[in-house]
Amino acid sequence: MHPDVLTRDEVRSALERRGCRRVPLMIRMWIGGDCYDAYGDRLRKFVETIPDDFLQVGFRAPGGWESSPDYPEYRWAIKDKPDEDETAKGIDSRRFLSKWDYFDEYIEKMPNPVIPDFFTDAAQVRKDNPDAFVVGMDFFCFYERLWTIRGMQDILADFLLEPEKTMRLTNAVRDFHLKVIQGYGTAKVDAIYTSDDMGTQESLFFSPEVFRKFLKPAYAALIEEAHAHNMQFWLHTCGNVTSIMEDLIEIGLDVIHPIQPYAMDAKATVEAYGGRITFMPGIDVQHLLPHCSKEEVIVGTKEVIDTFRHDGGGMIFSLSNAIHTDVSCENIEAFMQTAYDYGIKACKK
Repeated sequence: MHPDVLTRDEVRSALERRGCRRVPLMIRMWIGGDCYDAYGDRLRKFVETIPDDFLQVGFRAPGGWESSPDYPEYRWAIKDKPDEDETAKGIDSRRFLSKWDYFDEYIEKMPNPVIPDFFTDAAQVRKDNPDAFVVGMDFFCFYERLWTIRGMQDILADFLLEPEKTMRLTNAVRDFHLKVIQGYGTAKVDAIYTSDDMGTQESLFFSPEVFRKFLKPAYAALIEEAHAHNMQFWLHTCGNVTSIMEDLIEIGLDVIHPIQPYAMDAKATVEAYGGRITFMPGIDVQHLLPHCSKEEVIVGTKEVIDTFRHDGGGMIFSLSNAIHTDVSCENIEAFMQTAYDYGIKACKK
């Protein structure tokens, strides 16, 4: 472990905007494996010189179409094979519940994560690292999970045409995640980090009214449960989600990632919501990292810190999404080194 990794208490102080000695970093999880394959020991050795202030842990998540022999029913599908040629379609068109005809059976067979050994590894990491800030991962929360069940086109129609069934399905997914939170709570992790890409480059996939009717109450229940276990609730959501930022703050969201460059206005977002939520801004992976010079990456990295960091903290520095080999090793190094060095300097100002 890097000697300058922030302690659990230091991280919490920064995230709760009570002060920090440097900007917390959460970078390694977004570096694609193909980068390590391409850049080899150079990248591996460099990454070890930059602290990552969060330990990520997982639980035994359900399968999709397939399941393990020891828990054959623990999967999102209830059929052994797709009822259509789903495997030939794009991921956003594959449907575990393609017809409402077997909806009751689907709800009855919803995967249940309440098995103690599903969280054993998380509990062991907590035990072995009492001073570290531990984050429990649970990606694909509501909209993302709903479209894997119904297909993206169908779930968007379902919000309008099948509201009762869609609400029931949303609540069943909510109950699954509540159990995951409870499992992580027993393991005593510090935060739960989930994902729900609700935005396009310009707006939500659906109206704010749809969010407020179907998803906001479900999120409120998860956040309340997380807080009851002394855990923060973090959300990754790509795209422009400006229209629901007030809703997310109202229900107590602790951290939001990535305030996507070119989709959201960083300075306007900080002006409107800074001090009421902690940002995990991501460095731009669409243009800056893959297409700009090392010098431009350095300038851009400093600009993100200057925009989002306040005296009490209020930010984690990350990537806006995964990076791959269209980003040079030199630019990865420039970003990470600047994020670390300038993150110290900025907190001393």
